[in-house]
Amino acid sequence: MSTLKHLYAALSLLALSSGAHAIPHCAWLTTPGPLRYDIDLGNTWVARDAPVGSMIGQIRNLTAAEAQGRQIRCDNDGSGTLTFQASPAVPVHPNPLPPVNSWNVDGKVLDTGIPGVGLYIRLGFPFTGGASNAFTPKNDVAIPYDGDHAREVGATPIQINTASTLIASYTLIKTGPIPAGLQRFGKQMARSQITDLGSALDIHVSGGVQQAQCTLKADAVSADPVQLGTHEVKDFTGVGSTTAATDFHITLSDCEDDSAGSIARAFVRLEGARGSVPLLPGLGVFGLSSNSSAAGIAIQLLRSDNTPMPLQQDEPVTALSIGVTRLDFKARYYQMEAKVTPGLAEGALDFTISYR
Repeated sequence: MSTLKHLYAALSLLALSSGAHAIPHCAWLTTPGPLRYDIDLGNTWVARDAPVGSMIGQIRNLTAAEAQGRQIRCDNDGSGTLTFQASPAVPVHPNPLPPVNSWNVDGKVLDTGIPGVGLYIRLGFPFTGGASNAFTPKNDVAIPYDGDHAREVGATPIQINTASTLIASYTLIKTGPIPAGLQRFGKQMARSQITDLGSALDIHVSGGVQQAQCTLKADAVSADPVQLGTHEVKDFTGVGSTTAATDFHITLSDCEDDSAGSIARAFVRLEGARGSVPLLPGLGVFGLSSNSSAAGIAIQLLRSDNTPMPLQQDEPVTALSIGVTRLDFKARYYQMEAKVTPGLAEGALDFTISYR
């Protein structure tokens, strides 16, 4: 009788063990890693004067292959916690930056090695939470990433590098002034640790950034000064009346931009010079220079479509054309007072070109 009781006990224990799930653990299904991903973002253009915090380029949900096809599998019966951390392998931009696509990127923009260019990485599945076979981020899916898994995985385990791929989004962000010419980088940007295995995966990223900009030559203005012609006092019929407009243009030379389609626009900022001051900035009207003898009139600057060109602010004019970009304007006299006194009527503006 004693022997039979022991046999029943052994059979009972065997049945229990065959129905149990795997204890929390991670293991290599292939040769050990870490997994290595090499991401090439290609070359991206950015307007020279784009503000700090601007998105230079973005690739969302990029699926990248691991050269050796290695894979990690993690199981959990819910009795313990699995952890995964991905940390920067390079310095992190230290200063606050504006949100990008509503994401708070502070402390998460990695130094590419190109002055003024940072990289923001957001991990995809299985690091997004929401599924029984995914790590749940404690804060965000961006690197630096800290996630865990403390539930039963169900029928499908956590698999890193399923089908030999990594899913992630990569965003290049302007963090400061960028040198001229094509600037390239290529380095390990992130490393990671996972339960039981230690080093899990490394992310290496390469790419290039080039600024869209032009050269402003000494003879950039088509006529300097722009001749507005000689007019009779009787040509001015009341406050707000104007003379016929004179066309002129500013030529931007040696323009560099993305050949697939311009990403930059030329902006112009106009300020008074030589005694000329803005009188009606929103209408593009500015006063005569200090050496003028005429009175009661001013000068108005227009766009090529005859709408006023505002003063004292950066105004978009046109998209860049590779090689030469022409900015077309018009100018005319504008009556400011009821009485117009004849004489020399000159005006002057300083202009600044920026590219955004």
